[in-house]
Amino acid sequence: MLFILLSSWFFNKENGLFIEHLSEKQQSNQKGSMSNSATQKNIDQIIKDAHFQGAALLVSQDQIFYQQSYGYADEQNKRPNEIDGVFPIASLQKIITGSIILELVKEGKLKLDTTLDTFYPEIDLSQTITIQQLLDHNSGIYMAEEEPENLLTDQESQIDNVLESLTVVGNKEFNYTNSNYTLLAGIISKLTRQSYEEVIQKRVIDKLSLSHTYFWDDLPTDVTIPEPYFYVEEDYQADLSPANEKLYSSLLGAGNMYMSTEDFWVFIQSLANGQLFDQAEYEQLAKVKEEGYQAGMIYFDDLKYSEGNLGGYATVIYGDQDNQNLVILFANQPTNNGMQALSEELFNQLRNV
Repeated sequence: MLFILLSSWFFNKENGLFIEHLSEKQQSNQKGSMSNSATQKNIDQIIKDAHFQGAALLVSQDQIFYQQSYGYADEQNKRPNEIDGVFPIASLQKIITGSIILELVKEGKLKLDTTLDTFYPEIDLSQTITIQQLLDHNSGIYMAEEEPENLLTDQESQIDNVLESLTVVGNKEFNYTNSNYTLLAGIISKLTRQSYEEVIQKRVIDKLSLSHTYFWDDLPTDVTIPEPYFYVEEDYQADLSPANEKLYSSLLGAGNMYMSTEDFWVFIQSLANGQLFDQAEYEQLAKVKEEGYQAGMIYFDDLKYSEGNLGGYATVIYGDQDNQNLVILFANQPTNNGMQALSEELFNQLRNV
């Protein structure tokens, strides 16, 4: 459970909440308080100007500095987005899948240079593909990112869909494909003798006491998911091809979970605070000091970044590798100029704190 000292609370008519964390020393420093308030106002205006609708959580000095919901989850019925609302996290799920693979490596049940034929010998050239290459999307595997004809109702059919659809080439250049992470989900199951969802439930959701995290096929009936929209000269333009259950059913391990921004922040913390990994341990296993895509995130210049997209849903994490300053955005209306650009601009604001 994350305990946060809240020194000031501000509510606005859009059902938003600012959270400002101040130490005792900072509380006595009026100048610093005014500076933080100005930064929060800048952050709020930047987000509004970008036509972002969803939930935003910004971290400064390893504490929640700003937390706010924006716009409507259902514009027609005027139901607002909520701070603890759950959104499809899309490809940010790959960070979770990657962390379990690295945990199995830590436990000695797997090696990063283990080849894919150990688990799926029926895949062409599987003897040349390593776990590391699956994690980093340079396995040579290609697969069209299309929804299946039928709903895939169990893990076996979800993995079979990948096995029957993928192609493999000898070229090991970077090629982003969800199939790499569905195969990793299958490997997790083979090693643990549990379904992927059972493993994530036990090793992540239960262990970290996440209360707003669900799989696509296990959403509580009282949880309402925001409708997806786009900004096209006006807010709340309908997503004409919204992600549906058939698509979600094909994204095992790669993009079919729902989370709140705060639950995701708790998970990110766990990769460095000892709950899942110590920071040095994770950095070594994930090779974060090597620039490029590693186990679900892109690392560069002592920063990390990852983004997910499912039609009118978009998610992003951007910030320091040591989690001191982070931007987490979950949108049901992506920004007009791109989520990466917004996250970078907000991160620069955190540097003023």
